[in-house]
Amino acid sequence: MLQNPNYIDLVSKTLNLKPFQVSVVFELTLEWSTVPFIARYRKERTWNLDESQIRDIIELQKKEENLFNAKNTAINWITELWMMTEELMQNIINAKTLKEVEEIYKPYKSKKKTKAMLAIEKWFQVVADNIKKNKLEIPDNLLKSYSKEEIIEWSIDIIWAEISANSDLRHYLIEELYNYWNISSSKKSEKMLEKLNEKDKWQISKFEIYFDFDIKISNIKPYQILALNRGENLWILNVKIEKNEEIFNNVNWKYSNILWLRNQFIDELLEAFKIGYEAIFSSVENEIRSDLNEKWEDDSIKTFQTNLQALLMTKPEYWKIILAIDPGFRAWCKLAVLDKIWNPIYFDKIFLHSLVEANKKLKEIIKKYEIEDVIVWNWTWTDDVQKLLTEVFTWEVFIVNESGASVYSASDIAQDEFPNLDSLDRWTISIWRRYIDPLSELVKVPVWSIWVGMYQHDMPEKKLEEKLWYVVEDSVNQVGINVNLASIYLLNHISWIDKRQAKKIYASRPYKSRAELKKVLSEKAYEQAIWFLRVPESKEELDNTDIHPDQYKLAKYIIENKKNTIDEKMKELYPDVNTETIKFIIDSYNNLWKEKRVNSTHMKSKKAISLESLSTWEILDWVVRNVVAFWAFIDVGLKNDWLVHISELSDSFVKNPMDIVKVWDKVKVRVTAIDIEKGKIQLSMRNI
Repeated sequence: MLQNPNYIDLVSKTLNLKPFQVSVVFELTLEWSTVPFIARYRKERTWNLDESQIRDIIELQKKEENLFNAKNTAINWITELWMMTEELMQNIINAKTLKEVEEIYKPYKSKKKTKAMLAIEKWFQVVADNIKKNKLEIPDNLLKSYSKEEIIEWSIDIIWAEISANSDLRHYLIEELYNYWNISSSKKSEKMLEKLNEKDKWQISKFEIYFDFDIKISNIKPYQILALNRGENLWILNVKIEKNEEIFNNVNWKYSNILWLRNQFIDELLEAFKIGYEAIFSSVENEIRSDLNEKWEDDSIKTFQTNLQALLMTKPEYWKIILAIDPGFRAWCKLAVLDKIWNPIYFDKIFLHSLVEANKKLKEIIKKYEIEDVIVWNWTWTDDVQKLLTEVFTWEVFIVNESGASVYSASDIAQDEFPNLDSLDRWTISIWRRYIDPLSELVKVPVWSIWVGMYQHDMPEKKLEEKLWYVVEDSVNQVGINVNLASIYLLNHISWIDKRQAKKIYASRPYKSRAELKKVLSEKAYEQAIWFLRVPESKEELDNTDIHPDQYKLAKYIIENKKNTIDEKMKELYPDVNTETIKFIIDSYNNLWKEKRVNSTHMKSKKAISLESLSTWEILDWVVRNVVAFWAFIDVGLKNDWLVHISELSDSFVKNPMDIVKVWDKVKVRVTAIDIEKGKIQLSMRNI
């Protein structure tokens, strides 16, 4: 019978962790502790597990629970149908994946019985068992009711159904294919390609390297999986896993061992095996293709996560009066002025085809509002705006990326924040707030709309959104937020705080200490969230650190006495104290008032360039906009971002572009080739 798994043992072995670490995570999640809370403030109990490791534990436990429940459902249902056999039971128990359980269970879920089920009801199992012993023996009582041919045909149906569900054979075939055999692709026939619509025909040339492609399954790269999937979905490529006589013979040998046979199969057994082999191969091929897709998805999502974190952790620019400009020509350039506490105080517009009037208006606005920074978002007419600004503004002008701003401006969040403004005004405000505090503003934008990866539309939306949400959650909680300045949407990302509580906190501002938050938070919410909330106005300096109020007495004892080892007094003040607690308190106190986001990614305005103005070997100093498997996208001040191939990122060998560059890194690139006719340039970061 199916035994309840020991999840602690199973998860710890799979993830190579100590059993007690897994056990602690299980205990804390049962107490409704959040991942950021466990990672940050229960280090002494988990032995320094980070957010990623904790989520791996939680996700693996959930996955194994789902597998166990699926097995239970299958066993109970098949048993109720009076169709459970010892072999079938063992196959379900030995199943390693949900897909495998589903394949075994699928015939029994249908209201329509399979031929194998009907054959068993007709008492042909005894004949099938004899054939599996390499003997064709048919009881006389069956021959009275059925012909020999009918009995053999029905018995073969029983055997091949058993083969297709056999877990030992399935696992053997999966391992065989993964370790030794290839996946290949070829071009569809010209007749098939002719049926494509014109749009898809244009893409045929993109897949030329996959027209005769063959690679070992274990060696395939994520980007190759994506290319094969795309080509197959466009009906340009045929994709299949290698299937030959050697694989057939190897699986045949494995089945012989399962049956304890040493002689060649009799004809009836061989026929049953051939049918069963085709069925199990087809199922395994689908499972391997599905696993490969997941490999590509996970790799792509990691790229998204790394890039998004770099963007969210951009250094903020607080306490400045800012002029934001939304470039346009046919209509106008939208202007907005933002005060030092982020509120819009003035809107206007200028026309680029009326430069004298535009120049005059900009001078008046800059003087009247004492503008400290001007920001322009990168668009078609950005260069024209920059030229105009050099005549009227002597300080720095910054260029801000607008990815996702249009999605935000039309969202319910934007309408809630600015019910009396149109979408263009909301757009402009979002761009300029993004300069002031990228983290606070970007949490309002759907993560999939921020251009920090590639091919997000090829990935499961729910999975991508969930994984990117983790990055947002971790970033917000890592930084900690000023509770008196934070929006409802930023508060909503804090550990344990939902939208209802976020609104409650927001409505009760301002706060003069962390203690005042006890009035608006439940006991559990206060315990989980207070670590991540800062109150700069508080007289208690620890209210602006990562230290929890429960640890304040311990922290003051450590700080005042410059303690770094455990003594009895510490245990009295905080029973769970260990060396990690002490280190955490000292580090937190030393970082008092320090901004954790130290890398500024804001691009300063530069002289406009064009392809015609560039020269070969010229060095450009700009920023990385995106990083993917083999490329870095560089904004060099032209209309489009340009690519630096992985081979041109460094003088030494580069395995992963992210080892060299991150999103919004400021880099120097050399122009190695210019093709004005095609409107293209080639860039390199080597030998600089």
